[in-house]
Amino acid sequence: MTSAEVPSNWHFRDGAPAAGPLVILDLDGVISNATHRQHFLRGERKNWRGFFSSAGQDPPYETGLALAASIGDDHTVAILTARPHYVADMTRAWLAANEVRHDLLILRPRHGRGSGGPSAAYKRHELSRLRAAGFEVKLAIDDDERIIDMYRSEDVIALYTHSGYYER
Repeated sequence: MTSAEVPSNWHFRDGAPAAGPLVILDLDGVISNATHRQHFLRGERKNWRGFFSSAGQDPPYETGLALAASIGDDHTVAILTARPHYVADMTRAWLAANEVRHDLLILRPRHGRGSGGPSAAYKRHELSRLRAAGFEVKLAIDDDERIIDMYRSEDVIALYTHSGYYER
């Protein structure tokens, strides 16, 4: 994949990895504990900017850090999050500060397909882009059952982890 082909919302840690086996991890609720930010989403009017702008103060889930670290070097680790493009620098700094093993960070793009709408539709779009780039998605882990259902409908083995952020 040449730099001209890399989507603008894809952030590689150390250059683009070769295509091949890949594991997708969600960030909020799997690696990052966003419990302290949930108050921004209560009530009729949700404050998404406040919610995402506070992500830099999230403590990590130790289990999420261990999970990311346990993935073999023969697999690319992609963190596919519904966080918007404007928190890219903060998110990359948080991942580095918490030594989160990953090769690729994918956030919602500024504009265009996949930038708005439900998270499952956005993540389905990014899944198709990963496949088109030659990655073989072996496993996806998320805390939203709607996204787990989407992955399974796309023939991806998907593991649900309960964060408490979503109603069951």
